[in-house]
Amino acid sequence: MEDPTALVSVFALLDGFFASMSSFVWGKIVFWASLIGGIYFTLRFMFVQFRSIPHAIQLVKGKFDEPDEVGEITHFQALTAALSGTIGLGNIAGVAIAIALGGPGTVFWMWLIGIFGMATKFVECTLGTHYREVNEKTGEIRGGPMYYITKGLGSNWKPLAIIYAVSIMLAALGAGCMFQTNQAASAMLENYSIPLWVSGATLFVLGALVLLGGIQRISKVTEKIVPGMCIVYVLGSVIICIMNFSQIPAALSIIFTDAFTGSAVGGGFLYTAMMGIRRAIFSNEAGLGSASIAHAAVKTNYPIREGFVAALGPFVDTVVVCSATAFVIIMAGNFGSEMYQKSSDNPTLNFSSSSNIIQHSSSWNISETNIPEDINTFKTFTESGVLVIKATSNDMPTNQVVTLEKLSLGTSGTETGLRFSYYQGSGDMSVRFSKPDGTLIDEIALSKMPSSTDKLKLEGTQKIGEWESRVILFEDGFKKDVLSSSENGDFHVQFVAKSGNIEWYIDRVQTVKENSGVDLTTASFDKFFKGFGRHFITISVFFFAFSTMITWAYYGETAAGFIFGKTAIKLYKWLFVSMAFVGAITNLTTVLNFSDLSLGLAVIPNMIAIVLLSGKVKKWLKTYYGLLKSGKMKPTSK
Repeated sequence: MEDPTALVSVFALLDGFFASMSSFVWGKIVFWASLIGGIYFTLRFMFVQFRSIPHAIQLVKGKFDEPDEVGEITHFQALTAALSGTIGLGNIAGVAIAIALGGPGTVFWMWLIGIFGMATKFVECTLGTHYREVNEKTGEIRGGPMYYITKGLGSNWKPLAIIYAVSIMLAALGAGCMFQTNQAASAMLENYSIPLWVSGATLFVLGALVLLGGIQRISKVTEKIVPGMCIVYVLGSVIICIMNFSQIPAALSIIFTDAFTGSAVGGGFLYTAMMGIRRAIFSNEAGLGSASIAHAAVKTNYPIREGFVAALGPFVDTVVVCSATAFVIIMAGNFGSEMYQKSSDNPTLNFSSSSNIIQHSSSWNISETNIPEDINTFKTFTESGVLVIKATSNDMPTNQVVTLEKLSLGTSGTETGLRFSYYQGSGDMSVRFSKPDGTLIDEIALSKMPSSTDKLKLEGTQKIGEWESRVILFEDGFKKDVLSSSENGDFHVQFVAKSGNIEWYIDRVQTVKENSGVDLTTASFDKFFKGFGRHFITISVFFFAFSTMITWAYYGETAAGFIFGKTAIKLYKWLFVSMAFVGAITNLTTVLNFSDLSLGLAVIPNMIAIVLLSGKVKKWLKTYYGLLKSGKMKPTSK
């Protein structure tokens, strides 16, 4: 396919397919299955995720380890191997994506699915360990949903197991590999100007070196990387929270308010809830069943034990680590319109002098008095001590215009949109864009939200005190029009008073780029630790991406071996590490939509299986607690 336009069209078609299918699977099926399933297991097992915590900690410490138990790795190694697949960019980039797309309220839904997901994880990892398959010659162990579907439900259910295995193979390539390297490469490019392909090639080589060693080498690597990186990352977040302790109540208020309104994105309650649950499963994998593949390799003769240990995962992953990211982003104010960040290429029009004004009608003027107060809870929208432009009149003629000095898209059209802050007392306003020669490009009304034209789209709102911030996104038609008339993509902005009785104050007019995923988290940390935060997140991202990638490779190869046999495992490993390079140079949206779709498809067969098999787990749990209470089972070490 030599025509690059045709190639772009193919990718756009695939992206549209992945996006529409992902929305259907998550919105109609997975959302309710995950939420209701977690509540069901919590009630059926009488809040086992909380009752088992003290014993689970004993197991992780090795208090009940016995030398002759069947398995390859310890409880601690199994937990860190599974956490390396969950604690990663789902916590750093995934939380940022959730807040950017669904608003701060998504954090509440992530907490909810994290807490209920502990019970779900308990069931699936108990089943994964119980129905695992041990190679008597090599001692190698394979387990997971594919095995407990066929062994627990019977051979008639094998088609369901194959559906799951195919889905988890694809999810490993997407969420477990391409998404990780995409975000790691993006961070390295943004902060160190390292080309995407270099980061992709580096992760390809490192992944190949580790993955050829199997689960034992993976567990040895992850038990060193995960605890340290997790502690360092959470510690950095906690320091920020302590330094800004007075803002935590306001951050919590924003989370809980937006959770049931979806007002921060205008998508409503269901959209916010769905986005939170989607990103929570992306992060902690409760309901996905993938973690049971890692936990199945544990050394134990009591599968219920690994269920206890596994239940700790969603709490550590979602309630602790995801919350750390969320609080930093929210306290930085980087949601709604503030997810779009100002680039260094263009100035902010602060109206500090008349040089920012090309021309204006008599009804518009520059003012430094009577500016409505900003409560400064989070990132301020106004430039403190700097003038604003205002339109205030009881008898102003309509279509009174103020024209600002020119801004630029950049030669490649990299700017995403125009961000501005305003106070609206009364009256309607619109924003008009024109070429340097005065030719009109397009105009969009500010009186309704959302609003769009063929070339512009109004979205991204955030309100602090009396001030509100919005973004007007530039569609492709706008960019083509502007770039065709100016080498640098220059254009003028005009604010137009559309009614006679009006009171408007406007401040901080600037072009911005969309920040999502790891770039948004990086910008948030860097707000509190200027300079250092950027390096801290970039290094964390690289290590988290690598640890997640190698664990997910094991998940994918296990699924490949289940369907195609042992000979397919090595081929899958090479396919996996090759996708590390592809993911690094591929558009984030395409990678994310593909990842979400494959994850959603894997949840469905797994949830069916664990609901049907939960009765057996309940019997095993009763027997195990009986042994503990009777004193027949005691710690083997202090």
